[in-house]
Amino acid sequence: MATPPRRKTAKPNHASFRLAEVSPVLLKLIAVLVVGVMLLAGSLGVRAMLNNPENLSISRIDLQGERKFIKDIELQAVTDKYQQTNLYLLDVNVLETELKALPWVRGVSLRKAWPDRLIVGIEEQHPVAFWGRERLMNKYGELFSADLSSIRGLLPTLYSPEDKGREIAERYLQVKEWLTGLPLEISELTEDVSGSWRLKIKDGPEVMIGSEDQERRIQRFRVGFQQELAKKLGNIRRVDLRYTNGFAVEWKKSPVGSRESTRRFAGVSDVKERT
Repeated sequence: MATPPRRKTAKPNHASFRLAEVSPVLLKLIAVLVVGVMLLAGSLGVRAMLNNPENLSISRIDLQGERKFIKDIELQAVTDKYQQTNLYLLDVNVLETELKALPWVRGVSLRKAWPDRLIVGIEEQHPVAFWGRERLMNKYGELFSADLSSIRGLLPTLYSPEDKGREIAERYLQVKEWLTGLPLEISELTEDVSGSWRLKIKDGPEVMIGSEDQERRIQRFRVGFQQELAKKLGNIRRVDLRYTNGFAVEWKKSPVGSRESTRRFAGVSDVKERT
């Protein structure tokens, strides 16, 4: 009888790869590496796109903020140079500096609205007084230069040789309070190098206050004004309060029969009339 042939038993192939035999930790590491490579490639691609000046060009620049003195044409003369600039590559510091250099601009804020819009916020100066003859002071006591022609005569004039804007502004408000109730409007309040105050009444005389006892001296002027000077205000050139007792009045035109004399006012120290 013939012997049947033996069936060959397959030998295990040790070189074959079995996924089930791979460690889960290794699988996670491989997955992380693959994702990392993909993210890196994507990042490099995005960066290459952003750094291409031909991409993401600014097609619209919006100007925001209330503006009374600043003309749009002045702002556009600066911003138009950046039209079609790559939004990502835009140097906001340079643009901000150029805008702040314009008269009447106090502050600037820039915001990029992707993909192609730039929002420019403008804070305009808010003048409250002239500072001497060539500058203005804003509501924060800051001094700035701008075209004065459009508001000449509409604001009071303040000045100190030490540029003490906020301090002089507070002093102006204090003097206004001391004069409350009188039909007088302050057009100027200045201080000289010696610290002496000088007040100018709108359509009226200048008042020399001095460097000390300002409140007491103005109260003395207040009483004198109510008792006697109000009806003669249009003929007064200067009132000098820098006296220990009383004050001097200099007339534009000497009153009839007037001569240099000293008179007493009730509640007021001596008032000297100077012809």
